[in-house]
Parts: sequence; structure tokens; C-alpha cells
Amino acid sequence: MLRLIALAATLLLFAGDPPDFEPLGRFDLREIPESSGVVKSRRHSDVFWVHNDSGNPATLFAIDRRGRILNKFAIAVPNLDWEDLAIDGQGRLYIGDIGNNNGRLAIRMIHQIAEPDPGKPSAGPIKPLASSFYAMSRDDRFDAEALVVDGDRAIIVTKRFDGREAELREVSFNPPAPLLRPATARRIGVLPRFVESATGADLSADGRLLAVCGNRVTRVYERADARSWDKLRLLAEVFHEPLGTEGVAWDGMDLIHVSENRGVDRIAERVWRRASASATAGKTR
Repeated sequence: MLRLIALAATLLLFAGDPPDFEPLGRFDLREIPESSGVVKSRRHSDVFWVHNDSGNPATLFAIDRRGRILNKFAIAVPNLDWEDLAIDGQGRLYIGDIGNNNGRLAIRMIHQIAEPDPGKPSAGPIKPLASSFYAMSRDDRFDAEALVVDGDRAIIVTKRFDGREAELREVSFNPPAPLLRPATARRIGVLPRFVESATGADLSADGRLLAVCGNRVTRVYERADARSWDKLRLLAEVFHEPLGTEGVAWDGMDLIHVSENRGVDRIAERVWRRASASATAGKTR
């Protein structure tokens, strides 16, 4: 009898663990067929912002955790290759038009807009508050799909295909660089062990934790110094099935993911903290 009780308790314990990738909801694929970036609002409760990849209208969608559309807003800049969204503490969103397939483009850009109110109807296309452009030399052109904002600078995570660790590049918004005098995306660090192609990133509201996703893995890093990006500690890595994962956002301490032709999934805090056993805690670069 004692053995049966112990077995039942063990089964209940494991039954209570959430799956690594927990489905929350699915998109209306007529509206959001190729979700490419996601970020959680810091002003509107339980609201997330998403957009489609290139080849789709320049539109931001307000969604809930189930992927249901709450509102949508046209943006008065073209969607050349929108890849990710970021947010700051002053009610501004950042649209990363940072994709650069095969390194064909010499100039890329990040647009800053005032976050719209998802509870109000759109009054027309939203114009950027500012846009910051960066140029790449022919021997230093990189692709990117991941973006965060740290103070008055945007941090881009490069998308590598050569097995080397992803780089971190900085583009200033103080002041934003105009098209005729584009900035240089300065290299400021690397992501330890992230040798896969990075497809999305998000920085926690306190600036301490960085989440970066790829198609098969999500890693969480901790910044050793809030003023610097040259030393990151790998806290956790969660491997998952390839689902076309394109974006990640903090939701409290949970991680929300969006995927092409799919919808919204979650990696709960206790899942990624449990996965920290597989990461090299304390290893820095």
C-alpha cells in the first residue's frame, strides 16, 4: 500500500509540471499569418503587441494571451522587413526593420512610435516619433531578427549562420541617426552559447534579464552590470520542438512566444528555472 501511495504521489507531482512549450491560443491566420515580433505592453494590462513579417501590411496588432486580436493600427512606414518589437518605460514602442536576408541591404532602421491605446479606435496611420538608421560596410553586413531597448539605445542581436555566437550591436537614439548620416551598429558583446539563428529577444522591465529565442531553443541571460553588455551570465536554456518560433516577450517571469502559422505559447517561469540545471551557471563572456 505504501508503494502505491508513493507512486501516486510521484505521478501527481509530474502531472502538475507544465509542458516546456504550453499552447495558449492560435492566431486568426487571415490577419496574422507570419507573426514575427512580440512585446508586452507596460501601460495596458494583459495586452501584447505583434506584427507580421515582410510582405504584409505595415500593421501593429494588440492581442491578448490567447492570440485574440483586440485592435489593430496602421503604421505610416513601410514594412520592408520588420522583424521584432521592443518597448521602453516612457510609453514608446520600437519597430525593428532590421532584417537583411543574404546581406543585400547596406542600411537598416528602427522606428520609435508612441504606444497606441488598444481600447480606442485608430484615428489613421501612426507616424513615428523618430527613426534611427544604421549603415553596414560591405564586409560587415549582418542579418538580424531580435531587438531590445536599453535606455536611449537599441540593442540588436545578430542572426548568425556560421556556428559562432550571436553578436550584440548598439544603435543610439540619443540622438536618432538620420538617413543621410546613418550610425554604425557598434559591436558591444556576444551571447554565450547562442550559436543558433536568433529570431527574437526581450529585456525584462528592470533591465536585468534578457531572453533570446531561436527556432529550437530559448535562453535566459542575466546582466552582471546594468550599464554594460560585455558580461552576460547564462541562467537557463529550454530546448523545444521547431515550431517556427519568431518572437519572445516577458510576461511577469513567464516567457510568451509567437510563431509563424501558429499562435501564442508559453514557457512558464518554473520551466525555465528548472532548465537552469542544463545551463552553465556562472559562465560569462
